[in-house]
Amino acid sequence: MALLQIKCPECKSLLWIDPASGKVVDHKSEGHKKADFNEFLKTSRKGKDWEDKLKKARDEESRRKAEWEEKFKKARESPDELDGDYESPFKWE
Repeated sequence: MALLQIKCPECKSLLWIDPASGKVVDHKSEGHKKADFNEFLKTSRKGKDWEDKLKKARDEESRRKAEWEEKFKKARESPDELDGDYESPFKWE
C-alpha cells in the first residue's frame, strides 16, 4: 500500500499518511534555524518606549509593595483597628 506524502502548510514538515487508516505514519521536520534569544531582544525592543514601559512597571511594582507593607505594618501594630469587616475563614462550630 502506498503512503501519501504531504507537506504541512503550518510547520512545513513532511508527513507520510496511511490512506486506509488516515493516520500519520511518519514525519520529517523541516530543518530551520532555531531562534536566538539575543536576536529576539534586539528586534523586539522599540527603543525608548521599551525602557519607559519597563521603568513604569518597576515603579508600579514598588508602589504596590510599599502599599502592602504599610497595610501589614498597620495590621501588626493594631489588629483591632483594621478597616473593613473581617471574618475568620475557619468555622470552629
